Amino acid sequence: MSPVITERLGNVLRIALARPENMNCMTADLCQALLAAVESAEADETVRAVILTGTGRAFCAGGDLRTIAAFDNSGDAARYVHEAGLAGAAIFNGKKPYVAAVNGAAAGAGFNLALACDLILAAENARFTQAFSSVGLISDCGGNYLLTRAVGPQKAKELTMLPVVLSAAEGAKLGFVNRVVPPEELEGAALDLARQLAARPPLALAAGKKLINLGAGFTETCALEEELQGQLAVTRDAKEGVSAFFEKREACFTGH
Repeated sequence: MSPVITERLGNVLRIALARPENMNCMTADLCQALLAAVESAEADETVRAVILTGTGRAFCAGGDLRTIAAFDNSGDAARYVHEAGLAGAAIFNGKKPYVAAVNGAAAGAGFNLALACDLILAAENARFTQAFSSVGLISDCGGNYLLTRAVGPQKAKELTMLPVVLSAAEGAKLGFVNRVVPPEELEGAALDLARQLAARPPLALAAGKKLINLGAGFTETCALEEELQGQLAVTRDAKEGVSAFFEKREACFTGH
């Protein structure tokens, strides 16, 4: 059985990590399967939004500790971390909007995988922890960048240095969780949000995601805005959006 399960829900793709017996810990096989699923979503123009979730009682409990414990040289360990990072990077740098539907524990690299997504929905029973320092490691899979941007450097250092476990409500208060819902409503809420994103203009969403994730300085950002807005203004989607506004109807965006 594949460690990652994909399901098409109209123009939304649902990607589920599927090692529930191990709380969806990230083995090399899971990382490779996740990367392949994300690359497939990015290449498919009919996929307009992606949901990332976990099966069982966890979203993802981070790296597989049995795999980590077996390493006897730093090169093998670095390659394992590299493969895990590729999946997170593909989500962060992708053109599609990604919704993390956090159904339980999001620990270590699992926490960072959620942060790589564009929006995070969390069940009320979800928990977030960096966990790395408890096993003598540092945050990886982009966590030092993603967490610092999400909560600021001082809070990020607290969360990575200490064994802090955050509830979904605390994540929302800190600003990295967008919405908290009852566990039984998570799947439906994630699909509803993904469908809302799928109905938006894909070229504009991709450009906006790129600008925000880049985190450039003001002057560079203004220059990129000029370039990207110039390209967007002449697209069919922009023309359709303006026409729909004046005609007082819903716009139908096609990504062209």
